[in-house]
Amino acid sequence: MAEGIGLILSGGGARGAYEIGVLSELLPWLEREHAQRPDVIVGSSVGVLNTAYIAAKAGEEIEQLVADGARLWHEIRYRDVLAPFLSPGELNELVRLTASFFSAGVAPYTLLDPEPLTATLRRMITFEDIHGNVADPEVALRACAVVATAAHTNRTVVFHDGGPIVPSDERRGIDYVPTEIGENHVRASAAIPVAFPAVEVRQPEDAAGWYFDGGARLNTPVKPALKLGADRVIVVGLNSVAPAPQSPERPDLFDGSMQVVQGLLVDPATHDVQTLATINEVLIDGGQSSGDDQRSVVPYIFIAPSTPNAIGEIARDLYCERYAGVRGLWRSRDLALLGRFVGASKTATRGELFSYLFFAGDFAAKLIELGKEDARHWIDDAHDYGAWQLRPVGNPSGVGAST
Repeated sequence: MAEGIGLILSGGGARGAYEIGVLSELLPWLEREHAQRPDVIVGSSVGVLNTAYIAAKAGEEIEQLVADGARLWHEIRYRDVLAPFLSPGELNELVRLTASFFSAGVAPYTLLDPEPLTATLRRMITFEDIHGNVADPEVALRACAVVATAAHTNRTVVFHDGGPIVPSDERRGIDYVPTEIGENHVRASAAIPVAFPAVEVRQPEDAAGWYFDGGARLNTPVKPALKLGADRVIVVGLNSVAPAPQSPERPDLFDGSMQVVQGLLVDPATHDVQTLATINEVLIDGGQSSGDDQRSVVPYIFIAPSTPNAIGEIARDLYCERYAGVRGLWRSRDLALLGRFVGASKTATRGELFSYLFFAGDFAAKLIELGKEDARHWIDDAHDYGAWQLRPVGNPSGVGAST
């Protein structure tokens, strides 16, 4: 059997358009030049929107698949994902939050209302096609999986259609649940704690319960991709691996919030790929596997913005140009008010925070172009093993093989 190729898509809200930009260049090139195509697709957090879409379209020509995916991101608007900013529902939750200080019987559930996301998912994705593609031997899709966090046990649950039966990983707190991927699994994986409410999953019965965002514990599910049949992996990062410059200014509440989001949704991708590359290097140099894993070298592709805060700078500049002031209220009251609330016009760091909810066609277009540009850089660079890297980037192995 041919080697399995895992595509791993993690969280980032509206920044998911960058992932589609990367894949628009990378996947057609891999298929054209190397006759390779991902057949194990695993998503966590808002990356599951792209995961479910790609799995549902896995039987299509790759050029058409990515082109349609880019078009969908161009069309998504704030109110396709969230109720109007400061809507009656959100204000009601703020009232409940205030009341909870005075009464133990009142509990707030969320800050934002993602109710419109349900209809958007149904419009974008035919969920029955995911199972159909996994079951069809003519379609190159071994497995599709989404990662969620069990609200009351804090365990990671990997809902997967296809792939082998995988026992629970007690050391890492990961359970593997075979099922047909549906709308609620995707919504659960994307339910960012505090911002979004928990989502109830009812099928399969032995995993029924309330779930939050998979990124809360496992935002870059490399290990699940390998367990489900991948021998090499593609990971798309949503921030640069280069260090950001220091600033003499005292950080405020929103700067602190960005650090939390960064640590939850962005940094794990970089750290996990670095760990993978380091293990590869040890194995290549003759080191022994450790722990209870029988490890082997895992070729990888890792594409991310080349400069720190690249997405934040785009978000800040576009907000200032099109959404600040009165004209911004005319274009999108929600984005204008949200950007004003977080101070999106002030710094790239504030722009980074704003970018997670910057659902707008013009922002998606810029991220898609950035993703394409970064993918072309990977394509043009030399790597250890054809299109694939083995050791840490910038540390050539001398293996020199191609595939």
